[in-house]
Amino acid sequence: MQSKIKLSIVTIVYNGGACIGKTIDSIVNQTYDNYEYIIIDGNSKDNTLELCYEYKNKITKIVSEPDKGLYDAMNKGIEQATGDYIIFINCDDTLYDELVLEKVASEINKNHMPDFVYGDAIEVSEDGAQEFLKKSRNHKMIWYGMFAHHQAMFYKMNVIKLNNIKYDLQYKIAADYALTANFFKYCDSYLYLDFVFCGFKQGGISMKDANNISSELFSIKKHIIGLNRLQIGLILILQKGLLYFRNNFNTIYNFIRFKNIK
Repeated sequence: MQSKIKLSIVTIVYNGGACIGKTIDSIVNQTYDNYEYIIIDGNSKDNTLELCYEYKNKITKIVSEPDKGLYDAMNKGIEQATGDYIIFINCDDTLYDELVLEKVASEINKNHMPDFVYGDAIEVSEDGAQEFLKKSRNHKMIWYGMFAHHQAMFYKMNVIKLNNIKYDLQYKIAADYALTANFFKYCDSYLYLDFVFCGFKQGGISMKDANNISSELFSIKKHIIGLNRLQIGLILILQKGLLYFRNNFNTIYNFIRFKNIK
């Protein structure tokens, strides 16, 4: 009989009292039971920890201490994790429904424990009035950028541990992309699952951040993925144009990119 896959779910939070409850609920109400749940808190000053401890019997470990930012905290999550696979569902994110872990674990077993597993996401408009289905692109498009949401990715832990893969703190915005690109250098098998893993609110990179993110993406594409300057330049011009279009023509962008489900 095949042993049950152990999944590590990590939540990063800082002063998240207004939203941490829905995140925790989405995880502790899963039907699948062979998981560990780790919360890394950045020494919150609000009622975040008080709310977390209300679930202390359902949370494997709570670590609360100052950190150097989101990606430093995520590295702490990796260090604490003992599962076969890890996923980050940070404060204000949710697992989409109570069956997500059950379905993912079942497919992992059926497909001989691939190194990397990913799926789709639901983006919720900032006012909460609309929900959009965002389908993942093929993982082979890693050269272009993040092909799926980070909250919809499971990484095999032995690949991370054997190759000492961590979030690179030199990247302030795109360290998740850098880690995924680096992980793929050691990854032999991939599995896309055609269902929704997670939900989260829209937001993210503004045009003000565009130059910073472009600099980071250039570095990742050159030094980790191995593209040349011309290839990277063309990709970044396209991405900057799409970012402008998204920020200035959001309704049209959402109609083209997403399926409106609410």
